[in-house]
Amino acid sequence: MLGAIAGDLIGSVHEFIGTKTKDFPLLDPKCFITDDSILTVALADALLNELDYAVTLKLYYRRYPDAGYGGAFHNWALSDSWEPYNSWGNGAAMRVSPAAYVASSLDEALALAEQSAVVTHNHPEGIRGAQATAAAIFLARTGHEKSNIKQFVEASFGYDLQKTIDEIRPTYEFNESCQETVPQAITAFLEATDFEDAIRNAISLGGDADTLACITGSIAEPYFGGVPEDLREAVLLRLDDELLAVVTAFEQQVMKH
Repeated sequence: MLGAIAGDLIGSVHEFIGTKTKDFPLLDPKCFITDDSILTVALADALLNELDYAVTLKLYYRRYPDAGYGGAFHNWALSDSWEPYNSWGNGAAMRVSPAAYVASSLDEALALAEQSAVVTHNHPEGIRGAQATAAAIFLARTGHEKSNIKQFVEASFGYDLQKTIDEIRPTYEFNESCQETVPQAITAFLEATDFEDAIRNAISLGGDADTLACITGSIAEPYFGGVPEDLREAVLLRLDDELLAVVTAFEQQVMKH
């Protein structure tokens, strides 16, 4: 889960500037935690303490109202409605990583991903993005090779993972949809040599940088054996006491078992 937060943090300063290179300072002093991390921690809290997803997402929105949420989520979180709003946005995928750790089987990971998505993102593309991301994380953390992960995602979700990062980058633009974020984020992981390289791949596409890197980081973390220690420490320092408490409890109670 910390891989997702690390990706979000690193990508935060690149979100609207269209970075098209892998050559940039990894942790810019201006980096900040966005809604990607807030809602990832919210989902971890809900799973850890068996809380209602929708209630927990709205609670975290109210605790951290200025984290840069999408307009539709913002309106939903402020409303009295508990009904989903048929979103196909990449928010379903960016927050899903805790579900892949709680799950004890691939089927359970897919089920939890759907359950966590549909409270807001009940559009088929929103569900597909969350499930594909959760599946990649689950397979990565259970020892599967990149070729197996790629094959499963392509066969199960119909995503085209054939283009390389260098082929995607020239024409890729900012896009908040699952269908134009998740495949690219997975490709950034598939081409990576280590965790940092995965994050650099994702950000270098010049798109929705924090969310791309969040999704990529969530898959790269288990595959590459965790977030590098120096980066891990830097990320933890950026979390306030409440977020840190949830992350620590989740790692101790879920990820170490």
